[in-house]
Amino acid sequence: MRNYPKTNEMNENNRNLMNASRKPILKIYIRYMVSMRCEKMVGSELKILGIKFPVISRGVVELFEEFSTEQLDKFKVQVRKLGFEVLDDENSRLMESVSLLIVDLVYSNDVLLKDEYPEYLMKQLPFNYSDLSTLFSEVHGINLPQYIVTLRIERVKEMLLYEAKKVREITEKLHFTNAAQLTRSFKKITGLTPFYFKQLHKKRDEISRQVGSSLNY
Repeated sequence: MRNYPKTNEMNENNRNLMNASRKPILKIYIRYMVSMRCEKMVGSELKILGIKFPVISRGVVELFEEFSTEQLDKFKVQVRKLGFEVLDDENSRLMESVSLLIVDLVYSNDVLLKDEYPEYLMKQLPFNYSDLSTLFSEVHGINLPQYIVTLRIERVKEMLLYEAKKVREITEKLHFTNAAQLTRSFKKITGLTPFYFKQLHKKRDEISRQVGSSLNY
């Protein structure tokens, strides 16, 4: 017999989907929360404080419910007991700025090369790159260069799936050395090839056409 999700689990999943489309009331950056087990531990502490539907990912908690100063102070104490540490306002703003800058670089900047990212970040942010990189790793559980690679691969996926770009075009736009390097990087991160995602694009198009044809009858 198939095990279906319990009603409360389904409601929580639905609430998380709704939260994904809304802007959080509060973002909390947490040092050393770098695994799924860590996230569950932090989530349990939030539920004790009355927060039922947080969105938790590596190093970041997004809250869509009111969270008082008293609750936040208690939360900071409890997570320290678990070995985690809530970042202060200055470092939280720094992590937010770094994330936004990197996303902007990968998705909007057609000129900057991958090797120029550290230099660009240092020009935009008044912090030593080594200190910044260390803090980023402690919060997100991944170093900055690898995070940039991962984000670039996500961009490659989107260009294959939604823009029907050729590998050669993507190689040029995202400044990979050549198509072979792009394919190696892509396979290292996903375990799959760009060609596989091109096939997915064709299959999705076929499904859409079938739906469109059925609606016309």
